[in-house]
Amino acid sequence: MYFPIEEPDAEGIFVKRLNRFAGVALIGGGEALVHIHDPGRLQELLRPGAKIWARRRQGGKTQYYLLAVELNDELVLVDSARHNKIAAWLIESGVVLRGYQLLRFEPRFGGGRFDLLLRSPGGRGALVEVKGVTLEAEGRALFPDAPTSRGARHMEELAKAVSEGFEAHVLFLVFRKGAVKFSPNWDMDRRFSEALRRALELGVGAHAVKLEMFMWGLRPVGTLPIDLEPPR
Repeated sequence: MYFPIEEPDAEGIFVKRLNRFAGVALIGGGEALVHIHDPGRLQELLRPGAKIWARRRQGGKTQYYLLAVELNDELVLVDSARHNKIAAWLIESGVVLRGYQLLRFEPRFGGGRFDLLLRSPGGRGALVEVKGVTLEAEGRALFPDAPTSRGARHMEELAKAVSEGFEAHVLFLVFRKGAVKFSPNWDMDRRFSEALRRALELGVGAHAVKLEMFMWGLRPVGTLPIDLEPPR
């Protein structure tokens, strides 16, 4: 069982990041602009000299769209635009939230949106926020890799949804091979970490699924335990 990934049409060497959404890579013998959809820092991945895989873009300011980065002996997906579809596939395949039915993508709630709306086995609406995890340190998958006030707000909104009668869940998609557990990144973003812990105390469900990437697809490896405690 695997989630297929469209095969890239270019490989290259990363040179530098220009801003949150653009970088420079050597592709086909020359420098090219590459769109980076993931707004995280990705510092352990987007290093000068790292091998990347990309797709050619039609139109726009950048010539390529970044798909994945090679890091040592692993291939890491960095195309965050795919996260919602990957999450839906995991749910429909019974890897996580078994028995839940996908109703729609990007449902409105309050003044914003979540990523998925499900129907629980008992018939209740279940809102899901999806987060991709590309940072791993000493076996811990860590989120976020940069401060995210938006992420903290999502956790607060999930808790609010529970108070209004919904089920609510946060699903972490872990794309790092060496991860054996998931933790919020207290050192990077204490506000998000506290908001996550508080949301779980108020009834929000949390799930972390590890996926390994190959050329070209993703296979689920299993769920990871979640450790909410800050480092001592």
